Amino acid sequence: MAETWKRTVTSFSDRLFPGLSYPHPYSESDYIYFGNEIISSLPLQMSLYFNVLFFPIWLITVAVMLHVKYDCLSNMYRFIVVTVLVAVIGIECLRLYLGYLGNLTEKIPELAGFWMLSLLLQFPLQIFLFANERTVPQVVERAVQGVMLSLLVVELVSGFIALRRAARHQTKRFHLLQLHMQGSSTPLHHKEE
Repeated sequence: MAETWKRTVTSFSDRLFPGLSYPHPYSESDYIYFGNEIISSLPLQMSLYFNVLFFPIWLITVAVMLHVKYDCLSNMYRFIVVTVLVAVIGIECLRLYLGYLGNLTEKIPELAGFWMLSLLLQFPLQIFLFANERTVPQVVERAVQGVMLSLLVVELVSGFIALRRAARHQTKRFHLLQLHMQGSSTPLHHKEE
């Protein structure tokens, strides 16, 4: 009974959050012995998951609204809005990929890349699309941009916490491994004749 319940919950969570379970090459006692633990951030993973689901809705809405209001924009703002949207779409795809990869596999460079893309590029561009009145934002567009911006803020905060936690964990893991390697190596004794 307990085993079927465990399989059902695992199957459901694999469908809901794909990529969370992956096989470990070491036994559980090795992880406990070396002080290893999974430190993926659940709040970050949930916000990334909802962002991946919401991204196509945002993309369709923004594309339709751009088509509707394109004639109302000045020539300069036509160029700016199209350029910003192309940049946001490309950055968003890369950012979400790095966030998933960095969080689930606990890789600090990917997680740091995700966080820096979010803070330095995506956040200012999303603020521009949300707050600039010269882009003639519609009500639907404001609502969709507001959801996207709120997801981005949650990802920035939870990503920073996850990145700091992963860096501390990797540092502790490195020091534990160094201690283990020093403790297990025996000095070589040379026989004198």
